[in-house]
Amino acid sequence: MQKSIFFSLLASLFLGLGCDKQKDSPPQTGDFSCIKLFDEQGVGLGFHGGCTSSPDWGKITLKASEQTLLNFSDTVSLTGTMPTDITRVSAFPCPATIEGTMAFYFSGNTLDTPVKVKIVVIDESYNVVYQYAIRLNTGGGLAIQIDPSRFEAGKYYRMYYQISATGFPSLYEGYGNFLVCKTEMIGTPATIESDCF
Repeated sequence: MQKSIFFSLLASLFLGLGCDKQKDSPPQTGDFSCIKLFDEQGVGLGFHGGCTSSPDWGKITLKASEQTLLNFSDTVSLTGTMPTDITRVSAFPCPATIEGTMAFYFSGNTLDTPVKVKIVVIDESYNVVYQYAIRLNTGGGLAIQIDPSRFEAGKYYRMYYQISATGFPSLYEGYGNFLVCKTEMIGTPATIESDCF
């Protein structure tokens, strides 16, 4: 009888170890509080979050787990797109305002070259709050609505982006952190605390 109980407990232990721990583990988290500040025209205003530099909005090689976020299904074809050198990506204003818009802009060595753009925005718990795919020309961009049903004032977010063309799954990829505020930032970046939180 004791052997039977012992083997039952041992079997339970091994079965328990084989269970999917993903659902029991806390969500992955990150620090998104270092942000590059930009006005409504995309002019840099410095940094917020106790940092003095950041690779944000540049060409950043994404980890496999980050690239997975951009592998969502979409109906945008690469047919007719062409490879080109992408030289700049930006998103502004930063911070963004709840119920406002944030522009996502990119340029390259040539204007009006058709490419595919994919964007994913996640919150600090790595939940996807926005994803979008579109065909655009270099020198163009899109406006992202900061919808209160998706975004929350006083919260930080990270936008992943990938620009691709026929035969080139990633011409340019990277990410940038941004903050969503209750109201537009008035005056200097020093007002972020009162405008956002």
